[in-house]
Amino acid sequence: MTRVKAISLLSGGLDSILATELIRRQGIEVIAFNVKTPFGIPKKDGTSEAAQAAEQLKVPLKVVAVDYDYLRMLRKPKHGYGKNLNPCVDCKIFILKQAKKYAREIGAEFLFTGEVLGERPMSQHGDM
Repeated sequence: MTRVKAISLLSGGLDSILATELIRRQGIEVIAFNVKTPFGIPKKDGTSEAAQAAEQLKVPLKVVAVDYDYLRMLRKPKHGYGKNLNPCVDCKIFILKQAKKYAREIGAEFLFTGEVLGERPMSQHGDM
């Protein structure tokens, strides 16, 4: 019997940590996925929030560096800039596409985030 496999878009924040643990506790094999952009700030010990969270959760972590492609997307975001020059919609699409590509490579059935409807970034959607 094959175990279901899923990709967690793990930022290292509380929401993605909780989502990862919730899925893992259901017996699903979880592989954490994180996109390293030119704007990431490593912790003092050189690790990232995502790396520390993956270690704590005891799940493997795949980190993809996307410097050039990410900067190119930021220069001309397809959906325009959000409030305060914030291209979050395009950033999310970019990250989800990277995760989808990796999910296909490893045969994952689905991917998930820790995002909660109605929470940040509030500037990126209309009134609810």
